[in-house]
Amino acid sequence: MLTEPSLHVDANADRTTTVRLSGEIRAENVPTVRGTFESVGGSGPLIVDLTDVGYLDSAAVALLFDVASERGLELVLGPGCAVFAVIQVSGIDQLATLRSVR
Repeated sequence: MLTEPSLHVDANADRTTTVRLSGEIRAENVPTVRGTFESVGGSGPLIVDLTDVGYLDSAAVALLFDVASERGLELVLGPGCAVFAVIQVSGIDQLATLRSVR
């Protein structure tokens, strides 16, 4: 059974927006994540916290590339982030800013 990822949206004091994701981001639930990304306001790049994401498939990576090229993207990767290797191998770090949380 496919479950939707957990999404939490925060408006930051500097008028940016952070979307915290958790769970698995797959082709089947990318439309939900995309809809959330499109509905949030804020200025500047979208900040996406992937610290609690356990899996990203190619559709999820493609979504991150879309956001990075359309709006700008900052990815937050906490300690032991399960998808860190996927982010590195994908090359998204060439378009997005990566921030590590300690």
